[in-house]
Parts: sequence; C-alpha cells; structure tokens
Amino acid sequence: MKVIENWALKDEEKMELQEIQLQEADREYEEVARKLVIIKGDLEHTRDDYVFATDLAI
Repeated sequence: MKVIENWALKDEEKMELQEIQLQEADREYEEVARKLVIIKGDLEHTRDDYVFATDLAI
C-alpha cells in the first residue's frame, strides 16, 4: 500500500509541475500572439507607405 501511495504522490507532484509549465506556456503564447499582431500592423503600414511612395514617383 505504501508503494502505491508513493506513486500517487509522485504523480501528483508531476501533475502540479506540468500545470505550472502549461500556465507559463500559455502566457508565452499570448505574448507572442500580441507581438505578432503588432508586427502584422507594422508590416501593413510599411506596405501602404511603399505603395503611396511608388505612386508619387510615377
């Protein structure tokens, strides 16, 4: 019985660690997603500036 309790305790500790890792991964994902939105907006703005500049050059 003691062996099973030890296994259960170790499994519980592993699950707690994995939960913490999952929460950290979620935070990192959200940060990357926000940065991607910003970069996409910057890219669209740069493209619009380029199109405007090339239209002026014509």
